[in-house]
Amino acid sequence: MIRKLAVFIMFSILLAHDPDKENIQWKDYTRFGVVNNGTINETGLATYYRIKRVTQNTFRDLRFFGHFFSSYPDFRLRAKSSNKYDFNKKYYHFRTYVYHKSNKNLRYHFNQGLGLLLQQINNGNMTLELGWAYDISDYIESNEKTSYIKSAGSIDKSWSKTKTKLEIEYFHQISELIESNISRFQTIFEIEYRPKTNWGITLGLVNEYYTKNQNNFRTSPTNIFISINKFGFIN
Repeated sequence: MIRKLAVFIMFSILLAHDPDKENIQWKDYTRFGVVNNGTINETGLATYYRIKRVTQNTFRDLRFFGHFFSSYPDFRLRAKSSNKYDFNKKYYHFRTYVYHKSNKNLRYHFNQGLGLLLQQINNGNMTLELGWAYDISDYIESNEKTSYIKSAGSIDKSWSKTKTKLEIEYFHQISELIESNISRFQTIFEIEYRPKTNWGITLGLVNEYYTKNQNNFRTSPTNIFISINKFGFIN
């Protein structure tokens, strides 16, 4: 039931729109490649799909990350929405929903808060975010509800055929410790080379670093991947 509700909310966020808004822009792309996880010393299939809808004051984004190894799958479905404030377009509020399955462990995650477009640079930008978050984690023999303070930052920069992106999120657990402390950093770093308009190659790293050793998810998993990208299925 929770899984169906989470998927419904994610697609509702992406497709909801104000008919009075103009200049709606849709973008999407997909990736296929290989991924290596040094924690378990395995190489597997890397997949990714992203679709986003942007207007002058709103942002809707849906992403699927899928890393499939012989011993287990690790994938996430993430939906994020943000709206700029009328009094100052540098400030915005956001909501994020994540469904994460790693091996037999499930995590339903939600966060929301305030963001700041810290600096607009040529062909890129920098953002800072602060908010609160909670997990409903469904493990084999337990069920935990955990709340956090969230802080995050991102920077992206584009050149003629190259683009880099860095996203770092920190979730500091503030709820009473039930079974484990799962305060953590989540990092995504990517370098993309696009020799043609609709095709490219991405080298990236996805890392979860737990500040405490006691957790039911694997300790600090790191995935390094290289993928071929295809852009513009819907436009």
